[in-house]
Amino acid sequence: MKQETFIPEVSRRLRQLFSTSKLGMAIPPSERHRLEGFMQAGIFLGLSSKAELAELMEGIHLEVFGKTIAERKAEAPSSWVFEEVDYALYETPTYQRAR
Repeated sequence: MKQETFIPEVSRRLRQLFSTSKLGMAIPPSERHRLEGFMQAGIFLGLSSKAELAELMEGIHLEVFGKTIAERKAEAPSSWVFEEVDYALYETPTYQRAR
């Protein structure tokens, strides 16, 4: 893949993700992780830098929502909370949990 095809594909995926979010639809974590992985692969392959992708994401977010990511986070902080898993159960050794 070349940068000429990578950047438009990242843009398409970001627009799709942000547009879905704007409609109030839940974005499956797998989709978000897939996009993050795709972007990381582009960084690893030298097709883009982290700063370039952050700038691209900020621009598309502004285009879709009409506000920056920081502004949107400040307005609705609860919507940015990721799934929190309580791992307290696993702090106890297995042989003690089985009782």
